[in-house]
Amino acid sequence: MLPTFRMQLSIIIVNYKVRLFAEQCLASLRRATKQLQAEIFVVDNDSDDGSVAYLQPLFPEVSFIDKAHNVGFACANNDALWRCKGEYVLFLNPDTIVAEDALEKSLAYMQAHPRCGGLGIQMLDGAGRFLPESKRGFPSPATSLYKQLGLYKIFPTSPRFARYYMGHLPEHTTAEVDVLAGAYMLVRKSVLDTIGGFDEKFFMYGEDIDLSYRIRQAGFYNAYFAESAIIHFKGESTAKGSLNYVRVFYQAMQLFVQKHFQGSGAFLYRGLLYMGIGMRASISALSRLMRKKAAEQEIPATITWHAIGWPPTIEKPSFLRINNQLIPIHWKDNANDNDTALLLVAGYDVSISQMMQLLQQHAAKKTCWLHLVQTNSVLMSNDKNKAGISAMFAAAPMA
Repeated sequence: MLPTFRMQLSIIIVNYKVRLFAEQCLASLRRATKQLQAEIFVVDNDSDDGSVAYLQPLFPEVSFIDKAHNVGFACANNDALWRCKGEYVLFLNPDTIVAEDALEKSLAYMQAHPRCGGLGIQMLDGAGRFLPESKRGFPSPATSLYKQLGLYKIFPTSPRFARYYMGHLPEHTTAEVDVLAGAYMLVRKSVLDTIGGFDEKFFMYGEDIDLSYRIRQAGFYNAYFAESAIIHFKGESTAKGSLNYVRVFYQAMQLFVQKHFQGSGAFLYRGLLYMGIGMRASISALSRLMRKKAAEQEIPATITWHAIGWPPTIEKPSFLRINNQLIPIHWKDNANDNDTALLLVAGYDVSISQMMQLLQQHAAKKTCWLHLVQTNSVLMSNDKNKAGISAMFAAAPMA
């Protein structure tokens, strides 16, 4: 009798105009799934940057679903969800890089804790800084008000005033939390079969809070997992400097309140929260307009790099292509001067986990670019208020 095939993990990525970020993400998954029975779906939400044409030949093991129009994050995930055969489903953002041990360790935790319905993970931004949204509380009226008033910054470890980011929980300790971040959301397929996938009324934002809430309502708990990590470049698919971002985000929060805050006193709760949301939306819109011109990283005229982890058998390229601009690369044997940035390369003698450690070690003093071996792209994001830079290695121009 032939052994029964068991699919352990299904991974769903929704891509929108971030093909080079997605390339690095898929390259990291290729390493992270080596010892797993896993399937990967990429749902492309009608990107106009040639994402599918670029990625499909590079990753033939991935199933691509090419949407004719942008159906939103929730709907796109659900489109792949019904095709999943894994015991667990990972909803993963394309602007992430996953450590080699992240998936195996996450699955091991879930298997050892059967009442855990969903799991999030420690997230670092493109400069190696811990992202506080790795662990969040439900946006109750009080919790949301404290956040909107900035009290979580004054009392960063308070169980009451910092509950939105659960500041009382150490970032290096695995713990039960309320909300899983949609950037890395591992959920039991059996739970999803019971409660359903994402609520498609949420076009973008808020759907992860809603799903986390329903996991808890079904009698399971959500876990923040601190024993591995991912890099999350944060919002590369969305124009976070736009008024549209502010409008869509706060509409999603209002939808969550309408859906889940019912019964006696609900009218007052919703009124207070709407007032706070409106105030915060106005402040956010004004501040984003004021820094509109600085919404993107400045593209340098030349790049000087010291590489850590570059394979000695591979010739270093001479140019980088950024937004159709050809940028000369100058290579140095050390990074002693202030103008030399670091290129951190994972996949040869430096692992992705080690690359994360190097990023945390050096990013405060040096601009750090990230590259995975066997890809043709590099990423950089050293300012949390600006979109990162994605670029491709390029050959020398024809004479």
